[in-house]
Amino acid sequence: MKLPIGLRAVLVAVLSGLLFVGVAGTASAAPPTKDAAAAECAGHGVPLSKISVQLYTFAGYIGGGAGAQERHEEVLRRLAEMGYRNVEPYTLSDWTAEEYAALLDEYDLKASARHVDVGSPENPADIEQILADNRTLGIKYFGSGSTAGAPWVGEVETEAEWIAYAEYLDAVGEQARKAGQTLFVHNHDFEFTTVFGDRTAFDILMQHTQKKNVVSQLDLYWVAEAGLDPIDVIEEYGNRIKLFHVKDLNPALGNRIEIVGRGNIDFPSIFAAGGGSTRYYVVEHDPRFGDPTFDPFEAAQEGLDYLTCVTY
Repeated sequence: MKLPIGLRAVLVAVLSGLLFVGVAGTASAAPPTKDAAAAECAGHGVPLSKISVQLYTFAGYIGGGAGAQERHEEVLRRLAEMGYRNVEPYTLSDWTAEEYAALLDEYDLKASARHVDVGSPENPADIEQILADNRTLGIKYFGSGSTAGAPWVGEVETEAEWIAYAEYLDAVGEQARKAGQTLFVHNHDFEFTTVFGDRTAFDILMQHTQKKNVVSQLDLYWVAEAGLDPIDVIEEYGNRIKLFHVKDLNPALGNRIEIVGRGNIDFPSIFAAGGGSTRYYVVEHDPRFGDPTFDPFEAAQEGLDYLTCVTY
């Protein structure tokens, strides 16, 4: 059927307009904004209130000496701009607890936990001062970045020494509990590869401390590096595991620590096993000292993006 000229003109105009809109819309389409991506993930990933980042990720960048405070503050500023609400300090960079608390407040950040040397039977720490600083910083969870059984520390080797160390930690944990705070044990691989009979050193630390006094900050990478499935550890110790250090493992590069989401650790299954007892999911990537290709800010951003959207 041949349409009247006027009707054909109208039809052509309408179709041309639709074609233009479609093409123009395609040409001008921009990738989703960060806010749009966050909205898309809302309600699916880990709540922002439970996501933190261990600042040791930036140890190579912050460094020490002149300029360390300026670089440390830059890290806090940029993390806040990324969207982090929590950080986990490993150093105060010579600021007092009061000064550091003010700095966190300036960038609308909270300290979810803290790595600080809590000592050992041979070298006890000033726990009262640590607890006082924690109160000022608003910190509930704290513990050493490494146990005294670390090969580079060498204070704890025999089974009896591990038991004595655990008993020391239990006393510190009791002191912390009475002050309204919680001591944690942060592991590496050696607590799982050091074995006495049918017990690992990690077992000794858990069995010779009371769960009301000492909890676990489970570093998922180091458990996997030790050859264990983190889910087995979670099922063994249940809600004593209150915090996760979330960092990935790259088997193609000799089990190198990898940016979260780029490795082969099955975080969704691990998070599901952790259930509701997990207080904080802490992004971490140990520094690659001397490697100019490593960008700790990239590691922090990708870790945040992954946790925000992960489903489990």
